[in-house]
Amino acid sequence: MMTLSELEQDALTEIFNIGVGIAADALYQLVGEQVPLSVPVVELTSQHHAKSHYTDLEKRQLCAIRQTYEGEFTTEAILMFPEENGRELVRMMVGGDLPDAQLADMAPDAMAELGNIILNAVISNLSATLSLPLEGSLPTVSVISAATIFGPPHKEGAVDEDSAPVLALMIDFELSARQVSGYLAFLLDEASCATLVRRLKAYIDGLSA
Repeated sequence: MMTLSELEQDALTEIFNIGVGIAADALYQLVGEQVPLSVPVVELTSQHHAKSHYTDLEKRQLCAIRQTYEGEFTTEAILMFPEENGRELVRMMVGGDLPDAQLADMAPDAMAELGNIILNAVISNLSATLSLPLEGSLPTVSVISAATIFGPPHKEGAVDEDSAPVLALMIDFELSARQVSGYLAFLLDEASCATLVRRLKAYIDGLSA
């Protein structure tokens, strides 16, 4: 699997950091509260190691919002929150006066909207910065465990998860004086990973020209 040089790692982190900042501004418009987001920790790793990392971090159920982006390369983007933190975000979006049952009914649509805002902000900045036009699918929402983030490990015809690349990001949210952990993963095949790295190299070369 490809690896990133220190310069490439720094450049990609800065690109995602700008995208996360755009997402924070969009969330402010949505929830009416400033949403400080930490600088994302970005790692190009394997699905196997990413899954192990998430499993070590989270024993709770996760709310996962997924979108597929296609263009010069293809990636499945997954935004994850611990399930109870997802409910807190939904309550902020729709108001805190609703009964729990009504809030639960609204949760899937609200989480889909939230995921769409965050994922599109991050992907749009990546696309614009690296000149990689990408079109996204509609978001889907599910509740999963960390061990099943990337689906069943031995699907027929699936790429060996030990080597399949994934861009893993970790972000912290500060909402109403409580910390909410968020995780982003971008699943890539080898060809898409090579395209991303090639575009990243060209971007860095352009900065130094």
